[in-house]
Amino acid sequence: MRSPRPLAAAAAAVAAASLLAACGSSAPSNGPQMPMSQPSTRASVPPSAAADAPSNAAPEPETSGLPLNDPIAQTRGDDGIVGLIYRVERRDGIVTVSAGARNDGYKNFYASAWGYSLKGSSLVDRRGKRRYLTLQDAKGTCLCTKIKRIIEPGETRLLHASFPAPPESTTEVDLQLANMQPVVITIPAE
Repeated sequence: MRSPRPLAAAAAAVAAASLLAACGSSAPSNGPQMPMSQPSTRASVPPSAAADAPSNAAPEPETSGLPLNDPIAQTRGDDGIVGLIYRVERRDGIVTVSAGARNDGYKNFYASAWGYSLKGSSLVDRRGKRRYLTLQDAKGTCLCTKIKRIIEPGETRLLHASFPAPPESTTEVDLQLANMQPVVITIPAE
């Protein structure tokens, strides 16, 4: 007769894998929900669940969860990549940008020039003369999209990145996603 202990452990492992697969969808995050006393480039929040998704999980269609509204801004990158900015949100001292990368080119796009993430993205407050880099969790993991697969021609990939919020008086900044051209965006009040 089998002991119930190995069966319980196996059931817990299956439940954990299912939970991670559900958390690893390609839908953009609303960013960290923890209030911060002051903006910094390091936040004490858990790593992105999408980075921890099991590699054997069935990938969801990359266009699932795309916003139905038109983008509020667009920018261009190399090899036919178009950056589509859908939403900018300021909450608890953090600015979260929800965007998409659409491949308008004729060949596959490999995000190696981006370091396979949006870690090199930034907000630039020209009036305040400050640059805000993407936030990182306690382990140094970027609170931004990790791009592990190619972006095929005609495909749009969901993106997000979280930054320390500039002062409330700063409502307009230059956003640079990865190595795309900077684009001016408006940051709403909290």
